[in-house]
Amino acid sequence: MAKETEGRKEAFPTDPEEVVAYVDGSYNHAIGTYAFGCVFLLSDGRVYVESGNGNDPDSAALRNVTGEMLGSMFAVRFAVVNGFRRIEIRYDYEGIEKWVTGAWKSKTELTRKYAEAMRRWGQGIGISFRKVAAHTNVYYNEMADKLAKEALTAGKGVPAARRLEQMERWQGDSDA
Repeated sequence: MAKETEGRKEAFPTDPEEVVAYVDGSYNHAIGTYAFGCVFLLSDGRVYVESGNGNDPDSAALRNVTGEMLGSMFAVRFAVVNGFRRIEIRYDYEGIEKWVTGAWKSKTELTRKYAEAMRRWGQGIGISFRKVAAHTNVYYNEMADKLAKEALTAGKGVPAARRLEQMERWQGDSDA
C-alpha cells in the first residue's frame, strides 16, 4: 500500500503490484466539453500521464463530475491492462468513492453506470480510494487538474488504455 503522506516521493506505492492514480475532471460550459486527467505513479518511481475528453450532451449535464468519473474508470482500465493487482485512486471529488461504496445513492443513470462498472471491475482488481483536498498544492493532484483543464480543448476523445511500453514516460521534475 502507498505511504500515508502526500509528499512527492512518499506519494508512490511501495508494492510493485500496485499503482497509484491521481484523477481529476474539468468542464467548459462554453464548448460543452468535459475532460479528465490521470497521473499514474509506479513503485519504481516512474510517472505516466493520460487525459481525454468528451462532449456527449447527456454526460455533459454532470459537468466536471463526468470527467472525474471518466478519469477513475480510465485509471482502473489502465491498471488492468498493465497487470496491476491493486490500484489506489486519489481524488478530490467525494462521489468518486461514495457512489462505488454505496455511501451515496446514485441518482442519475450516469452515476449508476459508473458505480456498477467500478464494482464489477473491483471483483478482478483491488480498488481503494483516498480523498485529497482540492487546490491545496498536492503536487500530483494539481498535475491531474492541469491535465484535465488542458484536455478540454486539446483532447481527442477518451483514449484506449495502453500498455506501459506503448506510453511515453513523464519526464518531469528530477526531485520527484
